[in-house]
Amino acid sequence: MKRRSWIWFLISGILALLAGVVAIAALRFFADRVDPEIPVASQMVVVANSPIAAGSIIRVDWVALTERDQIPSGAIVNPDDVIGRKALADIAPNEVIRVQDVEQQAQGPSRSDIPADKIAVALPADDILSKWGAVMPGDHVDVLFTLDVILETDMYPEEVLRVEEGEVLQRLERDQSLDHVSVLTLQNLEVLQIIEEPGVTLEEGQQAQDQAASVPQRAMVLAINPQDAVLLKYLRDTEGILDVALRSPDNGTLFNAEPVNINYLVLRYGIVLPEPLQ
Repeated sequence: MKRRSWIWFLISGILALLAGVVAIAALRFFADRVDPEIPVASQMVVVANSPIAAGSIIRVDWVALTERDQIPSGAIVNPDDVIGRKALADIAPNEVIRVQDVEQQAQGPSRSDIPADKIAVALPADDILSKWGAVMPGDHVDVLFTLDVILETDMYPEEVLRVEEGEVLQRLERDQSLDHVSVLTLQNLEVLQIIEEPGVTLEEGQQAQDQAASVPQRAMVLAINPQDAVLLKYLRDTEGILDVALRSPDNGTLFNAEPVNINYLVLRYGIVLPEPLQ
């Protein structure tokens, strides 16, 4: 009886030892097994091209779309969600810009932002600097304007051609292509805000592609004294071409630039006009 008990005890120990060996082997097998890597799809995100200080207004040339494999939470994928907005934290070069790094909405000027001696007017942002995002709120700009100073087709009474047969007077048509004058007009205007045309609700039956094809118009809101506002209004209403020049906000110099026309070019650069062929 004692011998049988001893045999069963020995068998139980052997079975327990085998079970332990099998368990240890299984644990080692699963521990050494390498799971296949799951490929992570890369994505285009907005990164900083240069250091961006907290509190600065982010410009279009400060950011770029870059493809990244490791994307942090809250990464911004559309540059329009960054450009023109204030940075809430310092952003290092090549760093992915996150939602928490910028203002959720671009700040517009309040009534208290307009100086007491000035008013706010809107100027269409259709020049190259404005359309390509180089002009931002807080910038200072100068206004350049080109216009045709002579609008009449007929200049002087003596500019007539007498036709011998029938003594008919015929006025000469003159070339007005050289009547344009370019001038530096308003200077050191502060840009308070860049605004965009609000979306227009499509009427029923209008195609969706029409909405995609339409590009919202943009304008810059300028702080300007009332008399210069009237001048700017006149320049906009005339048939001329208006551009803005960007200056440093710390530069308050009023430049004295001469108007430029064809006569200015001829005198300054010594242009010799061609003689008519005989």
